[in-house]
Amino acid sequence: MLIISILVSFLTAVWGSRVLLGLLVKSNALNNKPRVFSVKPSAIHNLHDGISTYDLKTPFDRFDFVKNHRLFLWIFTGIVVVGIVVLSVFKLNLGIDFASGTRAEITSNSPLTEEQVKKDLDDINMPSDNIVFQGKDNKTAVVSYKGALSQDEIAKFKTHFEKEYKHEPSISTVTPTVGKELAKNGLYALAIASVLIVIYIAIRFEFYMGIAAILSLLFDAFTIFIFFSIFQIEVDLTFIAAVLTVIGYSINDTIVTADRIRDIGRKMGRYKTKEDVAFAVNHGLRQTFTRSINTILTVIFTVVALVAFGSESILSFSIALLVGLISSVFSSIFMAMQLWYVFKSHQVNKKGPIATVKKKKRRNPSQPMV
Repeated sequence: MLIISILVSFLTAVWGSRVLLGLLVKSNALNNKPRVFSVKPSAIHNLHDGISTYDLKTPFDRFDFVKNHRLFLWIFTGIVVVGIVVLSVFKLNLGIDFASGTRAEITSNSPLTEEQVKKDLDDINMPSDNIVFQGKDNKTAVVSYKGALSQDEIAKFKTHFEKEYKHEPSISTVTPTVGKELAKNGLYALAIASVLIVIYIAIRFEFYMGIAAILSLLFDAFTIFIFFSIFQIEVDLTFIAAVLTVIGYSINDTIVTADRIRDIGRKMGRYKTKEDVAFAVNHGLRQTFTRSINTILTVIFTVVALVAFGSESILSFSIALLVGLISSVFSSIFMAMQLWYVFKSHQVNKKGPIATVKKKKRRNPSQPMV
């Protein structure tokens, strides 16, 4: 489903919006109406004025993002250290998907209430504090137990609820072996996604950018783990889906900023000193900062609605998504680009000036270069 939504969004957001905007421009209906595109008339320049991309003014020109890069990186390092301590002390509250257990699904012809289900469970001496309702009218309740139920307990459970609600409960058990296998597969998915992202960015941009991006992505994932450990929110399969979704969003935001920095670097021709690298990073962040904030706010509004009004069965997914998205804003701006600045500055200091535009190879030695 996630893959389908990504493909559909690519068609609508990239291709569809471009076609629609092209039609609007060609219609001449928006001539002399730049504010429709959120552009002030004073911000429009003639192509013949010779104004460069990094000469464009932004509301964040007074901010020097690179100046305090050490402070930013130490803050992120501190969060990681604290997170390791938190995870060591509190651990993760693993759901039955990972720690083994039994899940029972109760179905009724009329809406169920938590008090009603708890009373039924007390009547058969099988209480549970983990009751989640599904469906629009709460006609289905999912009861979870940590640990496998015996055959006698399963039979007693089925007999009671089938008699009360005229539907036989559906009961499934996850063994410790299956739980470990699911946890291992989840970690494999996270590792494979990380490696593929590094490879893609290394090819599309450069190796240092790939390393910086993946470290910020892992920080976002680690932040979700810390949050769930502190508040002891149950970790289930939807948690893994949320982590992978956050990684996908965060890398998208990082790539947009990296692309702008690369474009500025190409216009500069080469990085002669670390000040040149800082110039490119600062201007890239300033010119994409508004876009990053607007994008994250739009997504956060949607996720907050999911947390507040969504089904309880996807609450852990929604919370993980919200925490990861908030973390990704700070990590992509104040961690990924700062790390790249550190890596690139070290490379410049060690090797000297670095060209940002590759020279075209000549087919014939006598042929002049273009």
